[in-house]
Amino acid sequence: NCNTTHYRANWVPGPPLEEAENERMHLMTFMEVSQPRWYERALVMTVQGSLLQCLLPRKPHLPKVCFIGVVGYLEEEAIHSYTEFLKELDKGSIENVPAPAIAIDYWRLSKSATLRDVVMVVRADEAHHRDVNHFASDIHCQGHELRVHPAPVGYH
Repeated sequence: NCNTTHYRANWVPGPPLEEAENERMHLMTFMEVSQPRWYERALVMTVQGSLLQCLLPRKPHLPKVCFIGVVGYLEEEAIHSYTEFLKELDKGSIENVPAPAIAIDYWRLSKSATLRDVVMVVRADEAHHRDVNHFASDIHCQGHELRVHPAPVGYH
């Protein structure tokens, strides 16, 4: 069980299934917005499978901190991507369509929310994930465990 194994090992900040569920909602929301074709889905699955095949065999040989830190940097890239997405929305290059119902329900957005509103909350989620993962990486680099040095209350 991903949740209990990693959480008990004290190297993942909070239950990882919570963050995974949030990332799944990002995926489901943008799938609803973009309506990808079968070959686009196949391309994404192929790339994910390749990445998994590349990283998984190396996991036992690399420090836990590496994986937490890498996730933090991936989240930083996501923030940059969503910022560029917002610029394109603001320029009118991408149509600012109404937010899909799944996003309105999950993030409790107003019924009149738009794609821009969705991108804003998703980017905020990614910023939170980045900060938590970098915090966890820093704690481990200092030789401590998260259960001894949890993130301060209100930590982003």
